[in-house]
Amino acid sequence: MRIHILIFFATLTIMLAACSGNAPKEDIYKNIPSLEDLSGIWVSTDTVEMEPSIRNFRGQALVNRDLASISWFVSAPYSGGYHTGTLRINGKTPKVNSFRWQPYQALRKGQYEGVDLLSSTRMLFEQDGIMWQIEMKNSTNEPKKVRIDLDLIGFISKYGGDWQWWYPYPKMDGSVTKRDEEVENVRKHLGEPVHQKEGYQWELVNGKPALEKTMLKWPTDEEILNAKKYHAHTIKNDIYVYDHETEAKTAFRLVTAPDRLIAKNSGGTASWDWTLAPGETKVIRYVMTYGDDEKSLQKNLNEWTADFESSFNSVQKAWEEKWNMIFRPGNPLISGCFPVLETNDQKVKKVYYAGPLTMLYLINTNLPQHKKVFLTGGPRWGASITFFWDITLWSTLWAVVDPVMMKEHLSSWIRIDPSKFYGKDNFGGKGVGNGYSANYWALFQMIRDYVAITGDEGFLQDTINGKTVLGHLEDYALNWKKISLYGQEGCTDDLYKLADFGDDEWNLLECVPTYKHIVPSFNVGYAWMMRELAKIYNKLGSREKAAELDTMATDMIQRILKLYAGNGVWYSLYPNEKKIEVRHCLDFFFIGKYIPNDVPENIRKEMIDFLYRELMADHWMRAQSVDDVAAAQSDRPDHGPLGAYDGWPAETMDALTQMGYPQKALDFYHAIEPVTYEGIWAQAHELWGENKKTSHARVRIAERGWHNRESSGGVSLSQVVLKDFFGFYPQIGGEALQTHGPFELSGKLYHVLYKNAYYTIILQNGKPKMIRERF
Repeated sequence: MRIHILIFFATLTIMLAACSGNAPKEDIYKNIPSLEDLSGIWVSTDTVEMEPSIRNFRGQALVNRDLASISWFVSAPYSGGYHTGTLRINGKTPKVNSFRWQPYQALRKGQYEGVDLLSSTRMLFEQDGIMWQIEMKNSTNEPKKVRIDLDLIGFISKYGGDWQWWYPYPKMDGSVTKRDEEVENVRKHLGEPVHQKEGYQWELVNGKPALEKTMLKWPTDEEILNAKKYHAHTIKNDIYVYDHETEAKTAFRLVTAPDRLIAKNSGGTASWDWTLAPGETKVIRYVMTYGDDEKSLQKNLNEWTADFESSFNSVQKAWEEKWNMIFRPGNPLISGCFPVLETNDQKVKKVYYAGPLTMLYLINTNLPQHKKVFLTGGPRWGASITFFWDITLWSTLWAVVDPVMMKEHLSSWIRIDPSKFYGKDNFGGKGVGNGYSANYWALFQMIRDYVAITGDEGFLQDTINGKTVLGHLEDYALNWKKISLYGQEGCTDDLYKLADFGDDEWNLLECVPTYKHIVPSFNVGYAWMMRELAKIYNKLGSREKAAELDTMATDMIQRILKLYAGNGVWYSLYPNEKKIEVRHCLDFFFIGKYIPNDVPENIRKEMIDFLYRELMADHWMRAQSVDDVAAAQSDRPDHGPLGAYDGWPAETMDALTQMGYPQKALDFYHAIEPVTYEGIWAQAHELWGENKKTSHARVRIAERGWHNRESSGGVSLSQVVLKDFFGFYPQIGGEALQTHGPFELSGKLYHVLYKNAYYTIILQNGKPKMIRERF
């Protein structure tokens, strides 16, 4: 309550000052790129691995490689199966030759026998609707006679209850949650007469993917349209689809009146017979809405199609309004604001502003547990889920951007058992997934950042689940004692007085089979937690307890240093003194971020050499060295040898800066700018092409390994500017700014919210200074 009141009065003061004419000059906001500037470029389909998505603060979906259909539609409690229907010309399904992602639409280009095709698919902002506009131009010098068929498939159901990362969706035989390859094979073979093949498919078994050889089968579009699970009827140019399994109803309206409209079960087919003159363009426009009340669907269709062009354009306008809103103090969407970066360094500017756009794109305002959430990923996965680990990577920035939301979410997450769940389902309200080893560090880091940046030390005394927040922090910091195997058979050496994370690699990096038991990274996390907790107790006057924590942290670090394997890499330690060398970025950046001054200079240098010798690529990085003993068994783009999770470059830059190499961090920041050409941040970017195992690998958004098109971890690349380049990382009881220079970057960060006041940080050749803003 205290922080809510303080922020309310701070916001009121800003608004009153603005009314008196003393608001910041508008030229500050000229530094913000337009959505057009930040949109993806046109990318050829032979380069794209993951198709673009569409979102609207409520729902999300992926577009397919035809000109019309979308798949993995989900807007809790509604989700869709298979796809929404393809477009055919003279009986053939034209395929896309290039995509372009923009926040408010997905664009697709194609060509069929002299007919140029351009389609735009948009989700109506914060409404239960999707709009399509498909242009067809005769690019020849002769008239073209074409028959157009467009399937309209409303394979949508409504599901309540608790949702997992693998949310429920409908298939031919009803609701499923498992992720096999059936829907993906439908997507990959749209318009093709292929409906089965022998091959391998991943199945989710007990929350883990298992590869099985089998005869892969999937339904034809005709079978999908005739699914017994649904029935449909037409009214003029509308089709209404009713689900027999649930209350869900779907409706389409063809704004471009068809010559024929035939209803089937899960939808129908509209047809046009056209003759296109040379150079002539015709356009098909239609909309889809979904819900559980037929009158509401009718109302939606009438409202949106009364002026289709206005409704269609409103989507772009809404995104532009929200985009410009989040950088202004006192805005109605977030309780702080995203700092405005001013710099002449255009590459830094492009990478930085991809972060707030990723954050904005992942907002959902239609899940019952919170007024607003930042989803971790999607669309195929996690339609209602927030992971602790991912959002922790930008928790310093989150405390600046939206401290009210942050406190509310932290208060709910403290109630979730971190030993059992990696995040929260914002639909059903429960913990989800398995217990990540990262959870204790993640929750501690977020609470620490919230308190240090807002100054809300009273939060530490709030009681949640029968214990103060400070008490929970102590539990997190000392959890290593509970999981240490020291004293058990095979673990009697003093070195085993460290956290052992168990024999299941899925608690750590999931795909790296050797990264388990005692690993350096999260043991460093525990040592750092104890040191930070000591700072808190010192500030509270409990100096004896603080000294005890500092001593334990120092002892732990000395043990961790004994895990050094040489050449910049570290061991995992198993029972019975078995050591396995692991060549992974996770150890590099946890050690580099949190204990750089405890590491001997020669080891720091060897770590840097390892990073540049085995992990860095020209425009990205690999999470794991191709020379790692388990590289062949770890090939997943986020944590394996052929790519990296989008948060890992940011963590690496943070470590480089803390280790005394801010110019190297800045050089890396410059190097990844081309990665933004495809769109905003994803779960991972993979290294591919003939040079994929070298530093000259090509880079693209990853799909294989069940990845998300977008993911929140990449917002941490904006935090690099705030924390590492501009030095904003307030200490418990200490200074707000840390100087890491010199390095070749100058600029300003406006509207940095710190302890209920806004500041401008001025950076000159790596040296920051902080000035309070006067509104």
